[in-house]
Amino acid sequence: MRRRGAMRTVALGATVLVVSGLLDACSASDEGRDAPRPQGEITFGVLAPLSGDMAERGQDLVDGARLAAAEINDRGGVLGRQVSLAVEDGGCASATAEQAATGLAAKSVVGVIGGLCEDAAVAAAKAVAADGTPFLVSSARADRLVGAGLPSVFLMEGTVHQEAMAAVHWMGYRSPQRVAVLGDGSPASRRLSGLVTDRVKADGLEVSSRSAGVKEPELAELAGTVAGSKADFVYWTGAAGPGGRLVSALRQAGYTGYFMASSQSDSSEFLQAAGGAAENAFLTTTAGPRLLPAAADWVTRFKDRYRRDPGRDAMQAYDALRAVAQAVLQAGDTAPSKVVDNLPRLEDFTTFTGTLRFAADHSLAYDNYVIAQVRGGTFTLASKLRTDQLG
Repeated sequence: MRRRGAMRTVALGATVLVVSGLLDACSASDEGRDAPRPQGEITFGVLAPLSGDMAERGQDLVDGARLAAAEINDRGGVLGRQVSLAVEDGGCASATAEQAATGLAAKSVVGVIGGLCEDAAVAAAKAVAADGTPFLVSSARADRLVGAGLPSVFLMEGTVHQEAMAAVHWMGYRSPQRVAVLGDGSPASRRLSGLVTDRVKADGLEVSSRSAGVKEPELAELAGTVAGSKADFVYWTGAAGPGGRLVSALRQAGYTGYFMASSQSDSSEFLQAAGGAAENAFLTTTAGPRLLPAAADWVTRFKDRYRRDPGRDAMQAYDALRAVAQAVLQAGDTAPSKVVDNLPRLEDFTTFTGTLRFAADHSLAYDNYVIAQVRGGTFTLASKLRTDQLG
């Protein structure tokens, strides 16, 4: 971890959505990638699941990109040209995402943003990167893309390793003596537990690591064991509901130390399951607009346009589109290779969490994990965990 030490054109405000397959005249696919682009616009691709179970989040992602494009156009566009979006429904499966990404590449987009489901994002990234088009993966925690030999792919989401380091860093602020790392046995939970345990051991602290089932008796037994072990910090890496029931069981068993859950618990399910026992519990989670006071004005602008609150996917897509547009501006050119060259050296570019920087492997140099705390039955921001903005 390096933190410490997107046959009809639809007009939407100032943004133009070019929907795949509906307007061949707006695509440069029949002229080849090197054909001159219309000087009146610069087209970016947006890839999101717009059908199926993830359609609501996919629409949130698209709307975030639309807002960014509209605001860029209100300020005169990029290189004196208006920004337009080509939107593709990539679904959440590898095959559909690859097909959608290929469709975007055929439109000669300058760059692509999006990606919500991990398998789909990985497949899309490989397809987009085949011809060097920059792709900013905005929402998926696609750890498999780190070091995958895809030089035009950049991650806007923190990795599992970075979540582990965020958790350990926050533990350090609490100065624990005995840490219990607990999980539900799922692959994701085991991976995060292992990373946290190894780091805590390396820091010289006493640590125990256990997994349990998610039924009440198993959680109650685990809670009793932890309370009897004199642990003073518990980190839960499993699902939200069991995590909430676990913290409740811990308090009933007499545990008085700190409790923190992983990003899997970032939901109302955790709060409902824990009840009053959740108060003051901590959470490692990726930053979203509801946790960031700096995003308040942006939330208002989003609500004014779309008549609803934005989700984290909207915020991530908003920042991703602005970032690739900034890279075009710095390059003074829309050639994909020049845009890719400028993404790692964005000048004075900030998001709602702070300065955006990409590491050598194109993961985030300053990841987007924050610490939330339950106050009054809701999650509030406790710390950004940024060396440039410690809070």
